[in-house]
Amino acid sequence: MPEHARIIQNFPKDPLTSLPPLSPRPPEFTPCAHLTQERMDQLGLAAQVLLNNEMGLAWDKSEKGRFREDYFKPVVIPTIENTPWMHRQPPIPPGIHDEVIELIQAKVASGVYEPCNSSYQSKWSCVAKKDSTV
Repeated sequence: MPEHARIIQNFPKDPLTSLPPLSPRPPEFTPCAHLTQERMDQLGLAAQVLLNNEMGLAWDKSEKGRFREDYFKPVVIPTIENTPWMHRQPPIPPGIHDEVIELIQAKVASGVYEPCNSSYQSKWSCVAKKDSTV
């Protein structure tokens, strides 16, 4: 693996030193943006620990993110010179077209997918699952 493509784990500071202290008598639970009363009722856990780390929790796919770049740099995939290929993309079935577009937009919005202007394009296809979700 070339040196510039090696994955380097970097911790600019010890993440454990920034953890807030836990009180032996935690305050009364107050719902927040992500940790709602309904979610708290489902969990039945210590609210203080969850409240202190609320932004590190993902309750659905739209809240997923990725590692902070100051801890983990983006992965570099080394390549060799070649001629780009481009395959014709099969059309998305009309019955699930809107769902597929929404799914892709949600993945882009959450940072799971990134826009790309690559010279390469591979085929992929969409198939509705038995439960009729994309």
